[in-house]
Amino acid sequence: MVEEKHKEITDSINYAERIQRSFLSTKEVLDEKLKDYFVFFKPKDVVSGDFYWSDILPNGNFALVTADSTGHGVPGSIMSILNISCLKETVKEGHVEPAKILDHTRTKIIEILKKDGSAEGGKDGMDCSIAVYNFKENKVTIAAAHNPVWIIRGTEVIEIKADKMPVGKHDRQDVPFVQHEIE
Repeated sequence: MVEEKHKEITDSINYAERIQRSFLSTKEVLDEKLKDYFVFFKPKDVVSGDFYWSDILPNGNFALVTADSTGHGVPGSIMSILNISCLKETVKEGHVEPAKILDHTRTKIIEILKKDGSAEGGKDGMDCSIAVYNFKENKVTIAAAHNPVWIIRGTEVIEIKADKMPVGKHDRQDVPFVQHEIE
């Protein structure tokens, strides 16, 4: 009976992994927009709160998000799917600036999670960074929530500091995210 239950749980988690992976950025999209890159994605558990996601924005620019959702394992993976869904909806509404994408995504996450029935009202979300590439103008615009961004040019390392707040409910949830532009 224990072996049977273990197999059911393992099969269920493996199925959840397939669902979660379907929300991540595809190799085809990344190959189309990026030339010399790699993805290192190795969750501690089979499913994870960590994710990477990308999309072509309504203005033609390319957005790339790396994030760490609240929780780990199964709860973290559910949060990652919620976070990706909120990002997609925000972009679909026409938001193209990284800071605005994070601001509006935060509002959506708070609105959804306040219905969880807890006294905290859903203090979950994600730490993330979003880089929007404008390849025509050779610029990248960045906003970051607890996750800094490092740009390496030869031997130079440029650090884009993150705002000290998550994309989610927080005592600074009404403070807009800061946006940085780099050539």
